[in-house]
Amino acid sequence: MTFARMHSSAAIRDFLKRTLADGALSVGELEAKARAAGLLSDHQQIRHAKAFKKAKKLLGIQSLRDGFGTGGKWDWFMPRQAAPEIVSVANTDLATNVQRRVRNSELPDKSFAASESPSVVQRWLEGVQRLDYVRSPAAVPPIRWQLFLGDCHSFLSSSEKWAERAAALGWNALALFGCHGTRPLEHLGSAGLLWAINGGKLAELHREWAVIERGNDKSRQIFHRRRQDEAMITFPWALSPR
Repeated sequence: MTFARMHSSAAIRDFLKRTLADGALSVGELEAKARAAGLLSDHQQIRHAKAFKKAKKLLGIQSLRDGFGTGGKWDWFMPRQAAPEIVSVANTDLATNVQRRVRNSELPDKSFAASESPSVVQRWLEGVQRLDYVRSPAAVPPIRWQLFLGDCHSFLSSSEKWAERAAALGWNALALFGCHGTRPLEHLGSAGLLWAINGGKLAELHREWAVIERGNDKSRQIFHRRRQDEAMITFPWALSPR
């Protein structure tokens, strides 16, 4: 009997739901957390453990490639609509609360501008104002879209002035908002910083990297600024709604 089979399927499903609730994790990080939780032996790989494979299939967890070549890695990602207890993400209390928070928040006036790069921040603001707050893009679940909208609002209107600081540090629109043109959540490895926040909060911002504080456990994740291929990446305001 393998190590993982000694544990109940329910415990493993609960572990995966909690661990992947805030977005994708690399297989290496997931294995480390599973071992720390006593669900995986030191020499066992999560992708070969039958109990984890079964739970992965049941929860609709996807394997996503982050990066290319020897530097690439595999992530596990659980779409929010895949969890069995969520019947309709658009009607959950969480979705309602997020929509209310976004609609009730106010973006800065369009005349607002950063002293360092006024036109840059204003263009970001105008782009976010073009986003559809009612209909999500075809490949993005409504609750995930509402989280993204909330993160954009927080970024542009925060008291920490993240937008102005990003402009001063040389971050561009693709590095902040960019995403895959048809399936953004399947290509998070090439997406911009705002897609990685996922309901958490921006804690630090530097020229080539940022620190994101996750919403559920306050743990911190380092986001490295990507050099996107403009032929593959677009802006969220160019995505087609449902």
